[in-house]
Amino acid sequence: MNSHQQQSRTFIRHPVDMPIDVEPLNGGHFREGLRNLSLGGVAFSANEPWPRETRVRITISCCDPPATVVGQVVWCEPAGERYEVGVAFLNTADAYRMRLIEQACHIQQYRLDQVVQEGRYLTLDEAAQEWIQKYAPHFAPVDNPRITNE
Repeated sequence: MNSHQQQSRTFIRHPVDMPIDVEPLNGGHFREGLRNLSLGGVAFSANEPWPRETRVRITISCCDPPATVVGQVVWCEPAGERYEVGVAFLNTADAYRMRLIEQACHIQQYRLDQVVQEGRYLTLDEAAQEWIQKYAPHFAPVDNPRITNE
């Protein structure tokens, strides 16, 4: 167990697996893999270590228009041949917006999966209703801020 996992979790984390664009505010652009999303921030997988306190702009492009938030790297730890990087959101409004975007991305993916795997063409509303029935319980309420490690 790494050091950031040993501490009590302040926010519930929701595992995700989608590409994100990460841009340090001092320049550069990286396409990384989003690993976790919570009300407090995100964690992503990276090829190189990221310095703590680096300010970054994160963009999730799975929805139109893409969602962009600014955060700050708060931890970075080795994970095999890669690194896991934790970014804290700078304000609560961005946190809630990212959570809604994550759910919208999951619904769009569910809709695509239904076409590919089942040959079912769903409207966005139909896909949303089905996804909510099947998966919403896995998205624990975000108003319960004190969660400890599993």
